Amino acid sequence: MIKIAIVEDEQKWIDLLKDDLSRYAKEKNISFEPVFFSNGLNFIEEYNGGFDLILMDIAMPNMNGLEASKKLREIDKTVCLIFITTLAQYAVKGYEVNALDFIVKPFQYELFKLKINRAFDYIEERKDKDFRIILSNGGIQKVQLRNIYYIESKGHYLIFKTSSGEYKMRESLNAVLDDFTKEDFVRINRSLLINLAYVDSYQANEVIVKGEALPISRIYKTEFLDRLTIFCGGKL
Repeated sequence: MIKIAIVEDEQKWIDLLKDDLSRYAKEKNISFEPVFFSNGLNFIEEYNGGFDLILMDIAMPNMNGLEASKKLREIDKTVCLIFITTLAQYAVKGYEVNALDFIVKPFQYELFKLKINRAFDYIEERKDKDFRIILSNGGIQKVQLRNIYYIESKGHYLIFKTSSGEYKMRESLNAVLDDFTKEDFVRINRSLLINLAYVDSYQANEVIVKGEALPISRIYKTEFLDRLTIFCGGKL
């Protein structure tokens, strides 16, 4: 089931998107779960993650799509975002918030299909991957990589800070380094490996990850900043 947020205030476009998504679902033999929001403010106030794709209008009351998308990126830096708008001149600003693409209204189904195909390619590339944590008591805890905030090495153990809690595994950081750095994780000192998706801010000697200040060593700064720039689409 693909969960899609549609942020649109005009009924005629809502109806068209419903029809096109229904047609696409039949052609591809997949299922969609669309959730509709009438403006950007309602969307941001109710956003709690869980969406695979967001289709966002730009011209809306209360909070326009560009403002909403900036707020969105403070909460969720990786969800797939496509602007659907009559304001083609503003659509390019979508790249400032790492939007995948934009569709200019009015649009034909074939164009819509091409854009959604591209979105699904992106979603598939970033599809959740799991890491099996061998717990200190001998049990196994499977955690999705996107739900891991950071990993800290303490003594002979790794501490995984995640959205579902903290887990402890007897292992060295070097032993798991390759598994994570090939994804969106980067080392910031000898004992810390962080998920770039949860970086709130960066200062001279520390990185704020999910509201927590973590120390960064000088020798790791360049790699961290390079990786963060790439992750943010080339803009910091």
